[in-house]
Amino acid sequence: MSELISEHPLMNKCRTYRFETIVISNPETSYSTEKSYVRTAEVYYLGKEKDHFKYQIVVVDFDFSNDDNAMGKMLKQISYLFDELEVTVDHDGDLVEIDNINFLRLRWTEISSQLLENHEGEVINSYFEQIGSLLEDKAQLIVFLKGYNMFGLLFNGLLQSFDTKRKRPSPDGYTEMMTPVQNGDKTILVISAEKLEETETDYFGGLLRYRGNTYEEGFIEVKTHNYHLKHSLLWIG
Repeated sequence: MSELISEHPLMNKCRTYRFETIVISNPETSYSTEKSYVRTAEVYYLGKEKDHFKYQIVVVDFDFSNDDNAMGKMLKQISYLFDELEVTVDHDGDLVEIDNINFLRLRWTEISSQLLENHEGEVINSYFEQIGSLLEDKAQLIVFLKGYNMFGLLFNGLLQSFDTKRKRPSPDGYTEMMTPVQNGDKTILVISAEKLEETETDYFGGLLRYRGNTYEEGFIEVKTHNYHLKHSLLWIG
């Protein structure tokens, strides 16, 4: 692991990123479906506290491919729950604290009450209860927000480049491998996996690109028998 730095890559800056997740259900079949979920997020530096850094994440735009039907519209409204986050990040760019968790809990009370006026049933109630339980468990909420379908391509130890090979356990049971390949001021992190045979995941891999210590873009792909996931991040300003 490279030496920790005293200046965080996003210190005193606002940067805008485009996050996209593509979900392909039932791949390799005649009834395969594809859905796209795009968010544009602005990340603001709020200050330093001891050995950690404070950031605000504001999602300024949502573009969901299925927001023209009732379920898609509901999912988009639920996504608004996480359109304003205040987080604490360590030197490795890893999200370690959610600073406005009480705001999120109050926000969910408002959003769920509004949605329950037009949606009902055991499935809906169970789903809403799961979200409520997640918000009450800070540790699990941090794991959720560090997922690649949320903000894991940014605040999951990948915010800055490094020059030695790393590995870490995945919540899905395999080991994520990150191998840096350097070319002048550019660094590419090659993402791969070990011990996939012990899980239900058929493939995990990706590439992350840095220029100097600026994270420019990233891509992660996950394949299982039932679905394919493609997660991407692009720095756009």
